[in-house]
Amino acid sequence: MSRPTAMARLTTPTYVAVLMLLALALTFGLGAFRLGFWVDDAPGPGVLPLAVSIALLGLLVLVVREPLPADESGFALAPGAAILTTIVYAIVVPYTGFVIATLVLLTIWIRGFYRQSMLRAVVASGCLTGCGLVIFPLLLKVPMQLGPAW
Repeated sequence: MSRPTAMARLTTPTYVAVLMLLALALTFGLGAFRLGFWVDDAPGPGVLPLAVSIALLGLLVLVVREPLPADESGFALAPGAAILTTIVYAIVVPYTGFVIATLVLLTIWIRGFYRQSMLRAVVASGCLTGCGLVIFPLLLKVPMQLGPAW
């Protein structure tokens, strides 16, 4: 059995969870300093977040010291790419409008994730965008920006 590469090891669920919990612990810890530790001769609002941050850091040390399970593998690339594509879509829609952003998103999605030809991807994205235009603005009367806001 071959050893996983450094990148594959970093994308294992254990390491991803550790990095996320580390970010959470640091957020709690920094927030605790902003809130303050002592107010009017009594513990301040920053004491509890600091205690949680310290507890999380202690737990993270315990998790990192344990060996990884032998059968743990890295995350697949496709779900992460789908999430990233959706985030980009949400950022772009206010500037390009529903029609352009949806056509591009669906073409990329169908071509990339479903491995269809460019012709099928363009036709399907056009049909699906058209369905969205019928459903949301016409039938449901949802106000939306259809074109660019330039």
